[in-house]
Amino acid sequence: MDRESLEKRPAIFVVGSPNVGKRTILSRLLKVDFDDASDTLPELSVNGWTINTKYYTADVTVWTANLSNELSIASFPDVNQIVALVMVFDTSDLPTLVALKEWVSRTDIQKFDILLCVGNKVDLLPDHPSHVEYKRRLMKLGESSVRSNVDFSDYGISETEGSSLLGNEEPSLGFKRSCIEWCLEHNIEYVEACASNAEFDQCLSVDGDSQGIDRLYGALSAHMWPGMLLKSGDRINEPSLPEQEEFRRRRI
Repeated sequence: MDRESLEKRPAIFVVGSPNVGKRTILSRLLKVDFDDASDTLPELSVNGWTINTKYYTADVTVWTANLSNELSIASFPDVNQIVALVMVFDTSDLPTLVALKEWVSRTDIQKFDILLCVGNKVDLLPDHPSHVEYKRRLMKLGESSVRSNVDFSDYGISETEGSSLLGNEEPSLGFKRSCIEWCLEHNIEYVEACASNAEFDQCLSVDGDSQGIDRLYGALSAHMWPGMLLKSGDRINEPSLPEQEEFRRRRI
């Protein structure tokens, strides 16, 4: 599809510093392969995506950009088409979160219906509690010959990862708390992810609710997108509140 047609669709804007994993996240989400070097390119990139759920389909556009001092929402072809803002940072590289905060401080993000902040690469945090569940999954996925004394270094993780759950408070806990407080202050939903490792990503949860790419997809697909086509055959051109629908029925 040509770029002009994509610009007319409701849009998702994905932004973050170079090398925080934006393209890897989109590769998992959109099921599209990206060039490894594309995450460092300065210009805006655009892709079409059809959100396909049990109940509806919706054609949207996904814009991706690297953070820079020059990046402005106003530079988009049609800023009014942007429905969702997905901000990505690397949890093992805190300056990437600082850069996001600085960008948000000079950007009016409250105009968007969906605000998400993705803390990616949590597998690089050695004290993250999901390392424990990840080890359990590796053992379950292995053959029956896998013993309890398996050498986890074969999987790129150490025996001490996740052990902080049984000892002192995690060093990353303070950082995570401050990040969540910042997100709450700006009405942003915080999501942790490990886009490069699907198995680890599936180990992420909060109070039993999935995190990772599954949560990102869930947050985006829960919205009533303009132009969404219900699988019953009805089309919703503009989202409306339940009370508005009731008012229309009464008038009819």
